[in-house]
Amino acid sequence: MTIPHNPPELIQPAHPDWLTAIRDRVQAAHDDPFFVTDCEGDLSVWRQSALTHVTRNSEGEITGWSTPPSYKVTDHILEIELDTWDPGEDPLDDQRRSDIHDLVTARDHDRPRLLAHIDQLQQRLDRAEAALPGITQLAPGEPVKVTIYRTEHSEDLVPLGHYTNRDAARAHGEALAKHDTKQPGLTPGWIPDSGSPDAAEELSVFGPGEDDEDITGYVVVPVTATSVYEPDAEAED
Repeated sequence: MTIPHNPPELIQPAHPDWLTAIRDRVQAAHDDPFFVTDCEGDLSVWRQSALTHVTRNSEGEITGWSTPPSYKVTDHILEIELDTWDPGEDPLDDQRRSDIHDLVTARDHDRPRLLAHIDQLQQRLDRAEAALPGITQLAPGEPVKVTIYRTEHSEDLVPLGHYTNRDAARAHGEALAKHDTKQPGLTPGWIPDSGSPDAAEELSVFGPGEDDEDITGYVVVPVTATSVYEPDAEAED
């Protein structure tokens, strides 16, 4: 697979509907967190907003509370009567305690962390795509092929710089040409040697007269770099 080296624009993938739905549920959980109580064999899940006399530590965790004397049915999310009062007395009760704590932790803590991690990964993908257009579109199992751009001079063909995008390679050539000519007011123009999007380009400068044009000799050449040696592809070239 060859990565498209010069797409017309960087297209950001839209978030799928399921991810948007998860974000909505995470926001709802953030606005209305749950709390697990385990007292004298009663394992319950409450909305934190329904609890009374709540105290918290410096990290915002609840360290003290009272269950409300009256409440809406929806405030008491779940209630399980256990056979034991304390953990470690019965494996089945311990499993139910663990399961309920895990569900609440996943709802109120794990999902936000996972979404934050997804956002970080997306930012990295966006930066990678901006640096090497097409790099995030690779198919698993296929060799990696990326196009880089070499700035050189047509006289000696010595590489002057390699860049991940054509604009940076052009900027290098234009800076060198400006240093060579030392003449203000000239307009740079890159002339492709064919109509192909993979064509090499040579820099000309125009001005100061209307019909004045000089070829600078600076060239930008697309070069394909691949992760594997492909003798068949070499034979075709």
